[in-house]
Amino acid sequence: MTNYDTLLQLLKDEGMDKKWSRMFVKKLSDDEKAFPADEKTKQWAMSRGFFPGRVMLYGLTEDNCKDYLPDYNYFMMHPVNHHFRIWVNDKLTLKYVLNSNGCEATMPEYYLYVENNGDYTYMMDAPADVPKDKDFLFNLLKKKGTLAAKPNSGTSGGRGFMKLEYRDGQIYENNKPITKEDFDAFLPQMGNYVVTEYTYQHESLAKIWPDSECTLRIIMVKLPREDHYEASRWKCVISFARFGATTSGGASNLSAGGIGVGFDFETGKFQDTGLRYRRFCESGEWVVTEHPDTHVQWKGFCLPHWEQVRTTIEKVCKQIDSLDYLGLDVIITPDGFKFCEINTHPAADYAQVMCGPILADEEARSFYEAHGLRKFDSARFYEMYLQSQE
Repeated sequence: MTNYDTLLQLLKDEGMDKKWSRMFVKKLSDDEKAFPADEKTKQWAMSRGFFPGRVMLYGLTEDNCKDYLPDYNYFMMHPVNHHFRIWVNDKLTLKYVLNSNGCEATMPEYYLYVENNGDYTYMMDAPADVPKDKDFLFNLLKKKGTLAAKPNSGTSGGRGFMKLEYRDGQIYENNKPITKEDFDAFLPQMGNYVVTEYTYQHESLAKIWPDSECTLRIIMVKLPREDHYEASRWKCVISFARFGATTSGGASNLSAGGIGVGFDFETGKFQDTGLRYRRFCESGEWVVTEHPDTHVQWKGFCLPHWEQVRTTIEKVCKQIDSLDYLGLDVIITPDGFKFCEINTHPAADYAQVMCGPILADEEARSFYEAHGLRKFDSARFYEMYLQSQE
């Protein structure tokens, strides 16, 4: 049996980031539950840097394993970006960074930031006709009808994202009715929260799943340059859509039970099949051809406004060109798109099932290798695993 505390310490001693080492151990634990493997499979996979379940998930063999991004090496690479990652590590900074050069419309309106001590900081889009007092948030909600409230960075105590609505005299939090007393009670818990415009998805995406917004995950890499003076080139290495489901409580995150569907970055066309994490599949079959709740199939579906979205994403990459690695979270709206956030080291596991092995592309492989992918000894993963057995 694995002593995960021992493994966690060994990973930290090896140099893995403190936060990422905890995430790594949690993912290994989830993998061992979802994909039980014999000792021979564990040795083969871990010695190459992979969680054992990747053998089944990816269909790993000796011939193709070098085409997939190995878990251990990927976690050891953190952080890929240098100090300029502060531009996107919190939502307030990102709003300011993208507030020029034609990127302004990519971010929702920002109304309020709640300081850690509870003080209100009114943002650039706060309506002038809403009084700046203790009832500001409630009156803003009545005026706008729907708001998004989310941690500026991290999880802020675990309350997470909140969709706030006011209709027909009733307040709703994440689609559930609450009282005004409930609303007032969670206000003191909102330190480090930002309150913004709520972004609604395009109606064609709502037909697949209407109860929460579909978010796109797009990973962009800045390709290595031989000449320091040449213009940079960006490339998409991962692109998939995420839909909520009843199992996920409406959340679109795959880790909560949502569904992912890969699409072609150049055309916006969906693949025929999608997937979900195996632990949410009673049948054990994680590949799906339709939404499990609405039964809508996505075969042949193309993302709306895709040419506009793709070209604007390329413009945004140029705007924050000192970064090298971007995990963009995007909602396509009735008239364009908005960013939810930008991550600097996004997950890349199930994405390689939806979008194909990342390292099979020569340019993508050159990026990861230039950022140290191969400098870590994959075999150390299995050695540490053996040391953590009881």
